[in-house]
Amino acid sequence: MAGRDEISVDWRELARSMPGGVAVQRDGDLVYVTPQFAEIVGTAREDLQGYPWEVGFEPRRIEKVRAALDAARADGRWQGDVWVGGTDGDRVELTLSVPDEDGTVVWSLTESGSRGGTEWASPESLLLGESPRLLRSVLSTVDDVVYVIGDDGRFWFWNEHLAETTGYSYEEIGEMSPREFIPEDQHEYVPGLLQAIESLDDRRVRVDILTADGERIPHEFSGTSFEDPETGRSFRCGIARDISDRLEREGKIRRQRDELAALNRINALLFETTQEVIQTGNKGPIMQALCEQAVASEFYSCAWVGQRERGTGRLTRVASEGFEGDRERIRTDGTADCDVHETIRRAVNADDPEVSIHRDPSTRQWLGTAGGEGIESVAAVPLDHGDVVYGCLVLGTGRSNAFTSRERTALSVLGHLLGTVLHAARTQKLVFGTSVVELEFEATRGEPLPLFLGADVDGTISLEGSVPGSEGWVLYLSVEGVGPDAAADAIRAATAVERTRVITDGSASGRLEVVVPSPSLLDAVTAAGATLREASVGPDGARFVVEAPVDADISHIVDHIVEEFPGADLLATRERDPEPATIAGPDGILDELTPRQREVLEAAYQAGYFDWPRESTAEEVAEAFELARPTVHAHLRKGVSRILTELLDPDGR
Repeated sequence: MAGRDEISVDWRELARSMPGGVAVQRDGDLVYVTPQFAEIVGTAREDLQGYPWEVGFEPRRIEKVRAALDAARADGRWQGDVWVGGTDGDRVELTLSVPDEDGTVVWSLTESGSRGGTEWASPESLLLGESPRLLRSVLSTVDDVVYVIGDDGRFWFWNEHLAETTGYSYEEIGEMSPREFIPEDQHEYVPGLLQAIESLDDRRVRVDILTADGERIPHEFSGTSFEDPETGRSFRCGIARDISDRLEREGKIRRQRDELAALNRINALLFETTQEVIQTGNKGPIMQALCEQAVASEFYSCAWVGQRERGTGRLTRVASEGFEGDRERIRTDGTADCDVHETIRRAVNADDPEVSIHRDPSTRQWLGTAGGEGIESVAAVPLDHGDVVYGCLVLGTGRSNAFTSRERTALSVLGHLLGTVLHAARTQKLVFGTSVVELEFEATRGEPLPLFLGADVDGTISLEGSVPGSEGWVLYLSVEGVGPDAAADAIRAATAVERTRVITDGSASGRLEVVVPSPSLLDAVTAAGATLREASVGPDGARFVVEAPVDADISHIVDHIVEEFPGADLLATRERDPEPATIAGPDGILDELTPRQREVLEAAYQAGYFDWPRESTAEEVAEAFELARPTVHAHLRKGVSRILTELLDPDGR
């Protein structure tokens, strides 16, 4: 702490001659203090001189004085008002001077108020005793537009946020009328623009603020009117808050609500279509009812369902609704006639069928009809089962936000359901129809062959029957010209099989049970809507015959099989009447069984369980399906009981 003797006489004489109180500071301490300085500060001179300057100020006032010291050291001088003494101290004028670079600071205090005056830092003293800049600084920290309009129709005050929002400078705003910031079509909604201020009530309105670039930004205005008690003039003070984000959130909620309504309607269509499938099983009425319900839902303007034509690259209309003139056919091969047709072509020809979307508000011709006005979006929904596409559902709508990802997912489920209906209809035609198309294939030895056909045996292996199992397919094979054990070894060596079992064993003939995993030839044929009727392999190669409905897309079935098994070649195509069915038709005896009962019953029959003597036991049948022996016995007893009841006691007596 510096001593008072270090100060020269000249400094002391100079200090005493100056008005007010004077102190000298070095390195943070007051090394000299005049009696007047101590009196103004309200602290004994001996408690100030030789101590840090902070002892003369209340802790809450020190930061302001420290900032003044920094300013004086930077500029050489600082002058302003400060408060000294206790909580009821005086407001005085302080001058800080830095005469040289040795760290000396000269303090000069001049009384400017009386002790016990205005309370320290009261809000009223801040707003009324300080510069108007303080008020502007405070209001400029508000994130909303703050303004005051006088009864002369001009701005009396605006905060910084108005300039930031509009892009105008302070000077430009001062020369402008408040009306210039509001679109003309909304002037009547903003209080104070057209009416007399003294007649206005407090209210809240939504209008736009115009920027310098002409952009309209939505704001919510709220304000109140008041009168200056001294002048009698009226003013309108208001706050305008940007509600762009809020409106966007509200719009998003509305869109989500509309999307949910659309999804609910689509789910209703799924439910109603499923009911039609269960009740009628007739694809024609189902498809027409679907189109009518889609248009009646008001979510779709038109609906069209097309089914693949046999041997062509066209879709033929089977149902439609909402058109002035229906388009009978649409080409799905080669170059599409228009963008919408291209959308349909992509949907039905893709390797992985999915809903395809076309959006074009300018489209006025859709599917060759005059009913396309107002249609902004089109969805093409493939009707598929497995990897086979049987047709396409086309929906048009005027909704600008239609076909969201969730809506497309629901339509995809609908497409799978309708594809299953078409697949079931073709399968029913194949089994119970009046005629079928027979496709004969061959494969030469040495090529990768399907099913068991790759086995290298000297005899002949033929397919007698097949039943879908838990791991794939359970096949029953007859063997001629070779022992069953040798044939089983050859099959295991050439084909990926789960297991093989010899049912009957002879020296050069017998029967085998083989479990093959999916995918297999049976999966490929079934997925194409056809049936594997015969299959055999011999020393010269392999041969298998596939049956399909007469109206099936034969070229598609052939391409699908050859793509899955490149070693197979089509030898012949012929149409013939089907052989008498070995199972009952729809609503027949076997339809009374559950799917598992029917599978186990067919497997037991094919395995020779009902022969005498038995060729297979219940345990062996159970092993093929990975079931417990008691479970197989239960399925067999219930299945046989239902068949006998239907035959012997159809009336349930």
